[in-house]
Amino acid sequence: MGAWHSTYANLLRTRFSALVAYAELLEVDRGAARNLAQDATVAVFSRRRAPRDTREAEIACREWMATKAAADPTGARPAAAVLIAIDGKDAAGDAALLKKDTPDPLPEPSPDDIAALRSRFTATAGTYAVPAGGVNTVMAPAAGRHRSALLGAAGGTVAAVAAVAAAGWFGLNHLPSLGSSAEAPTASGSASPDVFTVTWNPVPDAQKALGGFTFPKCGDTYAPDPQSVNGITPKPSAQIEDAMGSDAFIMISPAFVAEGTDPKQVLAGGSMYVVTLDDKVVFATNQTDANLDLFTANNPITNNGIGGMGFTRSSLCDVEAKREEFGKTLGEPDWETATQEEMDEYSKAWEDFDASLGNFPAGTYRVYQISPIVFGEQLALAQVFASEQLTDLSSLMYDISYTNLAQDPRVSPYCSGDLNVGDWHCEPPPDVLKEVLTREVDPGTIDDTPPGLAISEPLEQVVEETEE
Repeated sequence: MGAWHSTYANLLRTRFSALVAYAELLEVDRGAARNLAQDATVAVFSRRRAPRDTREAEIACREWMATKAAADPTGARPAAAVLIAIDGKDAAGDAALLKKDTPDPLPEPSPDDIAALRSRFTATAGTYAVPAGGVNTVMAPAAGRHRSALLGAAGGTVAAVAAVAAAGWFGLNHLPSLGSSAEAPTASGSASPDVFTVTWNPVPDAQKALGGFTFPKCGDTYAPDPQSVNGITPKPSAQIEDAMGSDAFIMISPAFVAEGTDPKQVLAGGSMYVVTLDDKVVFATNQTDANLDLFTANNPITNNGIGGMGFTRSSLCDVEAKREEFGKTLGEPDWETATQEEMDEYSKAWEDFDASLGNFPAGTYRVYQISPIVFGEQLALAQVFASEQLTDLSSLMYDISYTNLAQDPRVSPYCSGDLNVGDWHCEPPPDVLKEVLTREVDPGTIDDTPPGLAISEPLEQVVEETEE
């Protein structure tokens, strides 16, 4: 899973109820609060510089909601009070965030007022909430807008798409003792001959799976034959909004099939794709690192929320020159200091640019899922993690705060903040993180199949010519 997608999915899965609870302190009813929370997630993840972890994302969403509420004169004082009581901001912090909408005078909630607001927030956060219409209703438009902003500032299609779709194993920066060489050991024998101790570090095997593979460039002819690894083949699915029109957003979800009909667990990448139009490359993720997650081949649920990639009309290669020229004339705001109005204006300009591109060019589009597949000790370890309800492995390395590993007594001393308030964060030192990501693995569960690269059959979509 790409870092952007992983962080967004984790936020919606683990903290959306808390965002709605926060919004209820600013809105008159729960329906309006849920709408405000949804709008906040879309707005925050539409920015070019999207949050890289769940904690940062929640803080950004709460600040966006407070700013939005304060834009209405009747909501300025409640918003300022919530920022003081829930977010722990002082007068200077309120003023820095709310700027011209800062109420004068600022409210001065008493300790009892603060305790009451926190108690109400904590109680409401315990009521489960999901986005109206489901997760895809907020992820799809945010992804499209995020890509528009990012692509507008990037120097080329491949570089820009890679920045969105490629997660990279930056989480391994927290594990320097593991090393990043393809030759680095991933396991060592334990005292018992019946088990091995294995540390989570799938990078070397993923690198071996990728081998000498390089992504094709824009305009290259690309029509590969399907390629399986140990009988496992990728089989992606697509969800298309707006029927390939100018506002269309195409979300590709990874899946796998295996020989036979029985389910089979697969440790594989789900965020690498090539898209062609009449067998000429028009889009490629072009990432060099693989994000591995545990999938189930022959799973009747084709979209289980893991991995994936989205693209819009403005993502295609033929828009590159237009996009670069438009980006130069538009200019980019300073995302650290820009007001919400400036960010909205910038996003609107790119939305208008996207609309000017028209529909997807006519022809036959083919989507290929490119998936490194890893077996051996790392797959066995991933299965152990799954038995412990540790999923979403690609984000585990950099977002341990919102996994049940945060409750591990070896990790908890390095955690601070309040999970309900949203400033919860865990930052164990590398040796501790390595220890908690190490498990005993039964050698009988280890499949010695070498890692390899699998390529799906093309997922086809025909776009007909339309009259002007």
